[in-house]
Amino acid sequence: MANVMAENIVIRPAVRTDCAEIFRLIKELAEFEKMPNKVKITQETLEKDGFESTPPMWKAFVAEVKEQDETKDGKRHLVGYALYFEFYSLIRGRALWLRDLYVEEIWRQHKVGQSLIRSVVKAGVELNCAQIDWFCLSWNPARNFYEKLGAINITEKEDWNVYRLDKDTMLQISSK
Repeated sequence: MANVMAENIVIRPAVRTDCAEIFRLIKELAEFEKMPNKVKITQETLEKDGFESTPPMWKAFVAEVKEQDETKDGKRHLVGYALYFEFYSLIRGRALWLRDLYVEEIWRQHKVGQSLIRSVVKAGVELNCAQIDWFCLSWNPARNFYEKLGAINITEKEDWNVYRLDKDTMLQISSK
């Protein structure tokens, strides 16, 4: 059954009309990460930043159920996404940041996540990137998946800490 289910999935680059489904999945991910109130963007912001910004602020690959499995309203159904963007490492050069990798729970054992991350890795190779980085919550069982892929936990290996300035703090600092 797993192979039949996996054969019903297509991995492809995201297009503007996917934003409603990507936004739905972003909210699902926030629930999974026990942070349902942390999503501050809107679907419109997602569309604007991904498809009206030059260069795009983000790109994504989506996992889509094939046509015969369309939802009742005739729309395609996304079961996962990998959202990423380019950045520059002063140590290693061109790089990608995998901001989110999310697959609906019922599809997690069907290699959908592996296919999504492989697509991001191929994009990184095509862009001649030296690395791909991402966050993962310490309790998230996906850590095992990432380590099986060969990812290195740089928190453990290199002792990095992650810092953030939120919008209010940014405004406060910039007004001084």
